[in-house]
Amino acid sequence: MSHLSQEAVLLWSILGGMLLVFLVWHLWKFDRFNCLYLRSNKDGRNGGFKRLMTYSYLCSIPLLLFYGVTITVIKYCEGYFISGDSVVPLPYALWGKGAQHWITILYVALSLAWALEIVSHLEELNFWLFLLALQAPQNWFKSPYFFTWAIGSILALAGLPATVLATRHDPLKAESWLFFVGSMFDLLITLASLKVLWQFPRFLVLVRNQGADPETMVRLETYSQLNSIRVLFRFLFVIPLFILAVDGIRPGHTHTVNQHMFATDFLAMIAGIGCFVSSMLTLLVFFPRSVVQESGYTVVHPDTLSKA
Repeated sequence: MSHLSQEAVLLWSILGGMLLVFLVWHLWKFDRFNCLYLRSNKDGRNGGFKRLMTYSYLCSIPLLLFYGVTITVIKYCEGYFISGDSVVPLPYALWGKGAQHWITILYVALSLAWALEIVSHLEELNFWLFLLALQAPQNWFKSPYFFTWAIGSILALAGLPATVLATRHDPLKAESWLFFVGSMFDLLITLASLKVLWQFPRFLVLVRNQGADPETMVRLETYSQLNSIRVLFRFLFVIPLFILAVDGIRPGHTHTVNQHMFATDFLAMIAGIGCFVSSMLTLLVFFPRSVVQESGYTVVHPDTLSKA
């Protein structure tokens, strides 16, 4: 994003700050931050894998905010450049040495944040595919879906930072390849999520017929609706970045999209909105609050009422 306008990166910073505030507020309302504690559950299990998924996603948010705020400060400090009859953000090549030093650090931070986000969403996708395909009781950790998640996570955690480090000699090239690799990962995950959306109504009917309690059904219905909206915003996140990336890695010096300020800012802003709105929805999905329980009510099963 070194070639974007100050306003575009400022939007990413504002959205990142709002997401962090929402994260703190939601986790406090959810269970007073108990989900973050490294301690055993009531049944004696420490929930290590669940903690891993929790921290992998939550750590991505401060990294995104660090990237957004720092690049915004740099862009505003470096100022603008008069090019002919236009005033444009100062090109990276004309930045001061101190500002240029930060670029690789920022791209590594962004790549780690993106990789951690991919790890979390890939796990969620594979776990739901595991449940939807479940014909008999099986162990999630021994299923092919778990190994798919493990391999994909390793590729993301290693591949995105490696992409930045391999192209760090040219920040614009590093940015383009990071966007390309990251958006390809996320685009594949989002496309695969359409299968979950397609099969979920049938899953709800099955769970209802098996006698699930009302609170479980409400949570599943809520998840279905939130996930539908989230998938839409995830497409708004990955497709604009994919367009910028494909245009940026084209050989030669003709970059149809990236050479037009309106096009780059528009796509980057849409991607930012898609990223942070979908992240807020992910927090609601990963940490589902129960307003009934928070209000002090107890859900009574219909069978209990009939016996009374």
